[in-house]
Amino acid sequence: MLKIRGQCHGSSALLNRATNGLYVPGSTFKVITAAAALDSGAFTPDSGFTDPGYCTEYGKPVYNAGNPDQNGREVYGHVTLAQGFQHSINSVFCNVGKQIGAVTILDYAKRFGFYKTPPLETPGNERSPSGLYQLKPSPHLFDPKDPAQVDAGRLAFGQERMLVTPLQMAMVAATVGNGGVVPKPYVVKQIVAPDGSTVRSTHPSNLGRAIKPQTAAELTQMMISVVQGGTGTAAQIPGIQVAGKTGTAETNVNHVYTAWFIAFAPADHPRYAVSVVLEEQPNGFGGVVAAPIAKLVLQALLHG
Repeated sequence: MLKIRGQCHGSSALLNRATNGLYVPGSTFKVITAAAALDSGAFTPDSGFTDPGYCTEYGKPVYNAGNPDQNGREVYGHVTLAQGFQHSINSVFCNVGKQIGAVTILDYAKRFGFYKTPPLETPGNERSPSGLYQLKPSPHLFDPKDPAQVDAGRLAFGQERMLVTPLQMAMVAATVGNGGVVPKPYVVKQIVAPDGSTVRSTHPSNLGRAIKPQTAAELTQMMISVVQGGTGTAAQIPGIQVAGKTGTAETNVNHVYTAWFIAFAPADHPRYAVSVVLEEQPNGFGGVVAAPIAKLVLQALLHG
């Protein structure tokens, strides 16, 4: 009997992580929360917040992330929603989540494709839907109807029980770059016969509008600011404007993270969207370890 061997431990080598791997999204999910906050009219990019380094949820402090370049938690003081996004301030988004609520956030997540199996050409058992998951008695999607069942503050910055596929987060970035319309993903661009003739071609289509064009434009500017002067500066490409968002998701091990970066480019005329995730990264912040990889991928696509 053939056995799969490798550093990824046995049969896990057969798992298509892009479409079937489920990961805590961390702050990349702030794109969804910001979309809900802006599109619903509850906030604008200029809405103000006071950041003491934490927000209080259920009587307990929910802290900002540690700064990889400094000791201790980050404290920003008076900031706008746009600045909270640029610097990925957890307390800002915790307070946004508390105000608009988990049901609104999840409703917008569904507009981006969450809670549905992505419509690819691959077998259904190789595609996982993104959303909140209950792990017992066995892992299954959890679609709460009672807001009290979800910690809205932690959901807002991509923790709680939220699990996503890299494909879904690439679709989130692509939707913002596509003016708020969700593009339908596909694997096969075309099938060519031995004589060179085209047997079948896939024509791009979409899955409907998730957010207003104005909301997409506002999110685009916020994602540009992440790369220009926020947590994602390592994704900068000379001469090309990149729009992106970092994510650093906690795991069950202290100081070991799931590192993310999602992006699209060129920001003013999007051609490519990418999603990068690295598992089990010691002190691995998304802006440090995932953003440089996204930069290399985008450079290869844009200049290839």
